[in-house]
Amino acid sequence: MKIGISSTDSDFETAGVDPRFGRCNFFIIYDTETKEYKAYPNPAKEAVGGAAMRAVEFLREKGVEKVITGNVGPNAESALGAAGIELVKGVTGKVKEAVERYK
Repeated sequence: MKIGISSTDSDFETAGVDPRFGRCNFFIIYDTETKEYKAYPNPAKEAVGGAAMRAVEFLREKGVEKVITGNVGPNAESALGAAGIELVKGVTGKVKEAVERYK
């Protein structure tokens, strides 16, 4: 399963879970089968509007099945549900620890 985490930085070992979903700095996508990860700059971070919806589309295209984040608005939450992506929200701390906790 691929997990997308809103991240403050691109380093899986040291990055924190970004409390902002649509405007996070990076998305780290972790594959639970291969135990590999890749960091992507959030393509929606600087969007004038609709950042969260663009972020959902980006993660869907990457095959993400679960999202771990701090906060997410109601529109993005609905879009994640419609895309069949499980949402874990209200998460704080390090990305690596969050993956271990919620994978």
